[in-house]
Amino acid sequence: MEGFDPAINYGPNDAGISAVTIILGIIGLIAISWLFGKIYAQAAKLFESNNNNDD
Repeated sequence: MEGFDPAINYGPNDAGISAVTIILGIIGLIAISWLFGKIYAQAAKLFESNNNNDD
């Protein structure tokens, strides 16, 4: 009798993960990081304009 090898007997689909889920996850990470960059740029622009008004 052969030993149990989890790498052969279990795969990504056993955990409910499909290619669509992986692709959507990657797109979501890219979208969140892009959105964070946009928010950061707007905040930096706001603080820069406030700093110029104080001078």
